[in-house]
Amino acid sequence: MSGSAASPSRTFEDLYPEAAPALYAWVALRIRAPLRTRLDPEDVLQEVCFRAWRAFGDFDPAIAPFRAWIFGIAHHVLQEAFRTLARDPRAGATHSAVSAALREAPARSTTVSRRVARDEAIQQFLARVERFDESDRKLLMLRGLEGLSHAEVADALELSPQAAAKRWQRLRDSLAEDTVAVSLLAS
Repeated sequence: MSGSAASPSRTFEDLYPEAAPALYAWVALRIRAPLRTRLDPEDVLQEVCFRAWRAFGDFDPAIAPFRAWIFGIAHHVLQEAFRTLARDPRAGATHSAVSAALREAPARSTTVSRRVARDEAIQQFLARVERFDESDRKLLMLRGLEGLSHAEVADALELSPQAAAKRWQRLRDSLAEDTVAVSLLAS
């Protein structure tokens, strides 16, 4: 999945299916297993879809590619969900208002979200990544899924940009035979 820029004629319904698999993988990797009983990655993806769809009129491909823009929304949605859980650990962090509002969103986009969350190949990829050590998992999320630059990844992981680039190259090479991984990675 590449972080393609939107042309004036590309709609949310055109762009979202390209980003949804990487978004789902990112969300699922961010929500560790113990939290999944209260915070479902599919629910978070639906919330991201809804918010991005509602805000699409503000999207400007001259400022950022669609992938970066929607990952920014995903970051905010996930942080909100984590804050909700922190305030009331017994509560789920699903958004009841979103469930109703999703009926307004294009059916194709919500169908894409559901299909991605249930994709067996993506689930196998996630199971493989769960076995990575923490630093490789973070590298994959930041560079591979979010598409951050080596310098941004280096800052986040407290590495030099050269070390981040080398580690990314090794990790990407180890995933080269995995067609699902290759399809999810930012270019």
